[in-house]
Amino acid sequence: MQRPADDPDACYAFIGGALEFGELMEERLRQEYREETGCNVVEAVYLFVVENRFRFDRALLHSVEHYFRVSLDSYDVQSSERQLTQHWLPIGDLTCYDVRPRVVLDAIVSGAWQNVKHLIVPLE
Repeated sequence: MQRPADDPDACYAFIGGALEFGELMEERLRQEYREETGCNVVEAVYLFVVENRFRFDRALLHSVEHYFRVSLDSYDVQSSERQLTQHWLPIGDLTCYDVRPRVVLDAIVSGAWQNVKHLIVPLE
């Protein structure tokens, strides 16, 4: 998980990034993990899609996010992006953390991530 380096009270978010024109999803996934953890993706298994709706700077945003189960070549993460800090969070204690989107946290905790294909974040 990651969060902004300048705000230790910010929520935790999953590693990700926007696709650039002509780029394949798995290429972007591998690049984001290299940049944000310093590790290489050994395996990436597609899990589900999330329609994430949230407020940012008073604007309502709607994004379509794809989630993968990822195996890395190391547990020693070193972000090359100074604005982000990376964190290993214990799955058994995930509900103790402010992880967003909440529907993904709930799917992980309940085990639904193994069967669900489409999650929707409710509007506030």
